Amino acid sequence: MNHLRVLSVALICGILPFSALAEDTKPAETPLTVLDAATANMLKGLDENQAKQFSAITNSHGIIRSVEDVQHSLSLAVQSCSAANPDLKTGITDRFEGWKDAVRPVMKSARSKLDKMVLLQSFAQPSQVRAYLKKFDEAVVYRNQTLKPTPIQKAEDCKKLQSSMDKTQKDLVTLITETLGLNADLKIKE
Repeated sequence: MNHLRVLSVALICGILPFSALAEDTKPAETPLTVLDAATANMLKGLDENQAKQFSAITNSHGIIRSVEDVQHSLSLAVQSCSAANPDLKTGITDRFEGWKDAVRPVMKSARSKLDKMVLLQSFAQPSQVRAYLKKFDEAVVYRNQTLKPTPIQKAEDCKKLQSSMDKTQKDLVTLITETLGLNADLKIKE
C-alpha cells in the first residue's frame, strides 16, 4: 500500500510539471497563425464599408494568387510532360505559352486594379495593407509546402493537359475578368 502511495505521488509530481508547461505554452507560430492574427487585427474597428473594402481586396488578391498557383502548377506539369515525352514537348510548350499570353494581360489588369483598391481603401495605410497581403502570400507558400505534386509523365495525360488548356483558356480569362470586375470602374464610397 505504501509503495502504491509513493508511486502515485511520483506520477503526480512527474506529470504535473508537464501539464503546467502545456497550459503555459502557446501553439506553434506559423504563417497561418500569423495571418489569422493579422486578419483579426485588420478587421478590428472597421465599419461596414471598410469591412467590404477589406473583403474585396483580400478576395481579389486570393483570386490573383490562385491563378498564379495554377500557372505554376501548369508550368511544372509541362516540364514533366516535356521531359517524359520529348515528342510532345513542342506542342505542349507552345500551348502553355499561348495560355500564358492570353492570361497575362488579364492578370496585369487584375494587379493594377488591386493596387488601386489598396491605395483608395479607407481602413489602413496602403503599406499596412501590402504587409497584410504579404502575410497572405507567406501563408499560401507555407500551406503549399505540404502539397506534393505528382509529375505527369504518361503521354495520354499530357495530351489531356494540353487539351484542357485549349478548353479552359477563354473560360479562365472570362472568369477572372467578370469575378474581379475588370471591365467595370472601381467604385469608391467614403
